Amino acid sequence: MKKISIIILSLFILITLILVLRANKTDINKGGIYVCSEESKICADGSVVSRTGPNCEFAVCPQINNSLTEIEARTIAEKSCIKGGEVLSFGTYNINSKTWWYDANLNGRPEGCNPACVVSEETKTAEINWRCTGLKQPIACTMDAKQCPDGSYVGRTGPNCEFICPQ
Repeated sequence: MKKISIIILSLFILITLILVLRANKTDINKGGIYVCSEESKICADGSVVSRTGPNCEFAVCPQINNSLTEIEARTIAEKSCIKGGEVLSFGTYNINSKTWWYDANLNGRPEGCNPACVVSEETKTAEINWRCTGLKQPIACTMDAKQCPDGSYVGRTGPNCEFICPQ
C-alpha cells in the first residue's frame, strides 16, 4: 500500500510539473516575454529611445512642436550664413531656444572659434554664432639648434620660431 501511495504521489508531481511547464511555454508564445537588443536611437529633441514591444521596434520619439522643419532651416542657413561653397553640418534642434544649429565650415574664421549658423524658429532668420573659446593653438617650433658667435647654442623660440642669440 505504501508503494502505491508513493507511485501515485510521484505521478501527481510529474503531471503537475508538465502542466506548469506547458502553461509557461504557452504564455511565452502568446507574447508574455520579449527580449530586444539594447540599441538606442537619439531623437530630434535630444532624448533617447530604445527597442520595445513584440517586434522590438524603437519606441516613438517625442513630438517636437516646431513650425520650422530641418529642411526649411537649412535653406535659411545656406542663404544667410554660407558664402562660396562652405559646408554646413546636419542640423540640431534646440528645443529650449527654438533654434536650429548648423556647424559651419567658414573660410575666414578667427583662431579659436568654431562657428555655427543658428536659425531662429520664431523669426525665421539666421546669424553666425562664433563660439570662440579664446584658446589659441600653441606654436610648435622645430627642434633644431644654432651655434651663436659666443659659442653657445640656442633653439628656435617665439611666435616666429627664430634663433635668438644672447647679446
